[in-house]
Amino acid sequence: MLSFAAASLAFSPAVAPQSQVSRCTAATMAISNPSKAMPFLTAAPCQSSKLAGAEAGFDPLYLSEFIDIKWAREAELKHGRICMLASTGYLFQEFFSLPSYPGYDANPVTAFSSVPAEGLVQIVAAVSLLEILSNDGKFTMMDMFSDPAREPGNLGFDPLKFGDNPDTRERLQMAELKNGRLAMLAFSGMIHQTFVTGKPIFASLNDIFSS
Repeated sequence: MLSFAAASLAFSPAVAPQSQVSRCTAATMAISNPSKAMPFLTAAPCQSSKLAGAEAGFDPLYLSEFIDIKWAREAELKHGRICMLASTGYLFQEFFSLPSYPGYDANPVTAFSSVPAEGLVQIVAAVSLLEILSNDGKFTMMDMFSDPAREPGNLGFDPLKFGDNPDTRERLQMAELKNGRLAMLAFSGMIHQTFVTGKPIFASLNDIFSS
């Protein structure tokens, strides 16, 4: 009887062991080196550049992968400085002008056309000369920072010696960078406001808030 039962079991199909399927409660994606500004993206090279303000890693287009970060910072600082001066001048010239200047116009956009062509050429020439002297004729990404000790935006102009204090140097660098970025946005906004309203800033504000 036992032999008969054993023989029948020998011809029965083998039962495969059931494997336990583990279920995850939520889909997870791990990024080995996430961006601090946008954690769902991989960090751009600028995040590890050790430049002031670049540690946030905000570079969604990954421009720092093919543009030298020092060269880009040099351009950013210069544009920021120009726009800080331009924003101040944009507001100042609405109320003040050179004494007895015949072509004065309170509207900054239309005032540009009142400057003689020779004057505009002189401005461009002066700016070009300043760039040549400050960069020693080096303008491209390949040669501008051939000297490793050269800092982006450092032209050696510090008459009040603010940069000599290591305790405040980094804070002042960040202040300049943020104010420059704000000035670039502000100057763009002021120009567009003048284009839309056809009036200087303060004159157009009266119309905007009175309506």
